Amino acid sequence: MKNQVLHTILPTENTGFKIVEMANWPAKVFIVPRANLKDLKDREGANSPALYFLFGDIEEGSAQKLYIGETENLLSRLLTHDHDEKKIFWNTAVGFIGSLDKAKVKYLESVANEEAIKIARFDLENRTVPRRPHLSEFDEITTKDYFDKARYVLSVLGYPVFESVTDSLSDRKIYFLKSDGADARAQLLTDGSINVLSGSLARVRETEAFFGWSKAAREKFIKDGTLVKEADGISYKFTKDIVFKSPTAAAATVSGRPINGWTAWKDEKGNTLDENIRK
Repeated sequence: MKNQVLHTILPTENTGFKIVEMANWPAKVFIVPRANLKDLKDREGANSPALYFLFGDIEEGSAQKLYIGETENLLSRLLTHDHDEKKIFWNTAVGFIGSLDKAKVKYLESVANEEAIKIARFDLENRTVPRRPHLSEFDEITTKDYFDKARYVLSVLGYPVFESVTDSLSDRKIYFLKSDGADARAQLLTDGSINVLSGSLARVRETEAFFGWSKAAREKFIKDGTLVKEADGISYKFTKDIVFKSPTAAAATVSGRPINGWTAWKDEKGNTLDENIRK
């Protein structure tokens, strides 16, 4: 989709609650922090049918948790989720309303779940893909167009649910980090995060200064099989691509020590990430 003009309204101060609209689209998007659900109560359209997304915190080296749902009453459903012990993970809801009925939101929910599973960028909390209801040919066309616009808005808002890592590359350049036991490859994404590629090697040995979130992330990767120790005992191998929030987080996990990722990652010519991107 070509660049579109988004109009953002901030009806309250410093609460994070936002309303987003796009030119020539009869929809409204509510961005609602869980701690401030009250800000949605008196908004026009709050009780409308909606496609909605519940987003969790971003944890280093882990896919962000996500739940995708549909409802005939957005406010009522979010209030229910706020008291649901099975949905304690979420902190922000994004709801799409306008020109929707029960059949259309169910259709959107099904399409959204299918696409999110295929892209696999987020850790989807949904256990099954809802069946797609039958729509008339005209309604199906307009609802698919609605989904395309919702996909675009989510991406602009910083939730690339339907963008593959490949789609998010800032360029095709491969960056390398090599040291004793480490031999990793990565690609920078447009949002400043970095994707460490499957097959990369991380150093087993850790320095005494290696602790906190970096050590915790590495321990998690070892436990879930993302990092597997090589036969030589010197390296761990990444068994799949992993997106880190920053080049430094990725570099620390790979090298087993505190390190500046902007200078540690280098291209095939030896130029650092900092030299290529920041200068």
